[in-house]
Amino acid sequence: MTKRILAGFLGVLVALLVLVVVPLGVKVSSQQRDDFRSNAQADARAIAASEEERLGDAADPADARTAVAPTVAAGEGVVVLGRDGAALLHAGRPVPDSAIRAARAGGRPQVHDAVVVTARIGPARQPDGTVVLIRDAEPLDRRVHALWLALAAAAAVTLALGALTAAGLARWIARPLSALQTATTRMGHGDVVARTNVDSGPPEVRAVAAAFNDMAERLSALLDSQRTMTADVSHQLRTPLAALQLRLELLADESADGTRAELAGALREIERLNRLLDGLLAIARAEEVVAERRVIDVAGLVAERVEMWQPVARDADIELSSALDPATALMTPGHLEQVLDNLLANSIDALPAGGHLTVSLRHDAEEVVVTVTDDGPGMPASRRANALARFEGDGSGRNVGLGLAIVARLIATDHGSVTLDETPGGGLTTVVRLPAATTSTSAVEA
Repeated sequence: MTKRILAGFLGVLVALLVLVVVPLGVKVSSQQRDDFRSNAQADARAIAASEEERLGDAADPADARTAVAPTVAAGEGVVVLGRDGAALLHAGRPVPDSAIRAARAGGRPQVHDAVVVTARIGPARQPDGTVVLIRDAEPLDRRVHALWLALAAAAAVTLALGALTAAGLARWIARPLSALQTATTRMGHGDVVARTNVDSGPPEVRAVAAAFNDMAERLSALLDSQRTMTADVSHQLRTPLAALQLRLELLADESADGTRAELAGALREIERLNRLLDGLLAIARAEEVVAERRVIDVAGLVAERVEMWQPVARDADIELSSALDPATALMTPGHLEQVLDNLLANSIDALPAGGHLTVSLRHDAEEVVVTVTDDGPGMPASRRANALARFEGDGSGRNVGLGLAIVARLIATDHGSVTLDETPGGGLTTVVRLPAATTSTSAVEA
């Protein structure tokens, strides 16, 4: 923005200087030339006046030729022509023949590097002769050249002052806007404590900065209240659930087989409620300020989580396998572990005995792709579109609860994406895309 403001200001200033300086220079130069010619014309008339009486009284042109030549300045030349056009006398620098011929014909003599003027001697109708005066134009050229140099210097000084003014103005406007953009970007990435300076820049920019800070304060307070409420609710519900679970377990131990089976179902629902509370706490933690992203060894981390879930998969008679390429991604430490745990737990819960679950990893220069594929009951397309929202089920036995919502939130904070696809032949395929780490990032850390 600073460059654009500077370029725009200087562009307008240059246009104004051209519109003012060039016409002024042309006008003054023309006036200088007119004054120079007028002075030469006046000198020619003075010589003609001094020659008028002598030429008018001379009965013989030969007598006129014997007159004393007038005194002329350096760089000037004078030729006095008689009634018949013959040169009666000459003084100073030579006068070109072309100028003399033009004077005899009554025209206006023209010489490239000098000014030539004529003056009639005596009456205009029957002049006694003509004075031809030539004056070197070098003094005029020097004055005109000095004039243009002065105008150019004034324009350059004005342009330099304008550039300094424009740079200061651009910084005055652009700096608070850049700070506001930085604060907005930080807040967009989860840093709800980001604020901007409200004491610099134009009044309009300061008003926008103040409005942003006010919005940030309200948003921060709202998020704090939400997280506090979620944590408080989860904590308050745990105590009665734990007491209820303990009572049901005691009743189950003392009940007959039919009642014990019913109580076992109630205990499973209590366990489900406990998992939902854990999910709510995970969501609250995921919506806190985003930690700094680092380079993560994705292949090593995925292999570790697959190994950790192998006993659970074996107990459920599910084949868990992996196909991993070495890859690193830029993300927040601890996020990928929660993502994999939720995806593997959902798939194992949904798969029947004898099912297959595969975790694969591939990458390119732009992204790292982690794919979790199962051959279970799958999920209808109508449900896949909303499955990343909280507490969504698919109506087919796979209740994703908060698991996929946690996955989507964690991946979004790391600028990745999650998509749900149908596995060819039946089942669900979850594709997680993460930004690949570049060679310019820091050393790999698991």
